[in-house]
Amino acid sequence: MAFLPEIRGTLTIHTEPERFFRAFCRRVKSGLLTGTPHRRSNYKVIAADERHVSVRAADWWTAFNVGLNDLELEWTGKATLRYRVRYWRWTLYCLLGSAVLAAIGITLALTFDVRSYLTAAPGRLIWGLSVEQNILLLWGFIVFWGFIWPWLLVALHKRPLHALVKRLVAAVDESVAALS
Repeated sequence: MAFLPEIRGTLTIHTEPERFFRAFCRRVKSGLLTGTPHRRSNYKVIAADERHVSVRAADWWTAFNVGLNDLELEWTGKATLRYRVRYWRWTLYCLLGSAVLAAIGITLALTFDVRSYLTAAPGRLIWGLSVEQNILLLWGFIVFWGFIWPWLLVALHKRPLHALVKRLVAAVDESVAALS
């Protein structure tokens, strides 16, 4: 489902799972996103063993940063990892931001006499549209930015998250292979 804030996939690793998961846990502790500590990369290992690791964004700043809120990696055998990312907290921040925009837009549209404002100065109208069409367009903008845009962000965010998980797994896999 395109608007569900979750992705799943599989990746190939070249190291044995026990070593990979130990190295991944070390990467989380040292700074998951860059390998160095950063205030927007504060992740915690929730559960880990030799074939599975679960990681969670530890604070709101990290959850909002890239949307990698909850990450699960699981060894499925034959050099394959299954991953799952859920980004409900990131989605909630998008929904709240858009709700604020919608509330401001609705308040302004209902508080001010938009029709008189547009009628008084025809130069304020979008060329070729009537006053009623301009008002309808205003409401369309409010609906789009307040209620549709956050769900489009959720769908658009999937591809960058897949790429981020792939990059993180490859970096850890390469670091383990380099130590061998």
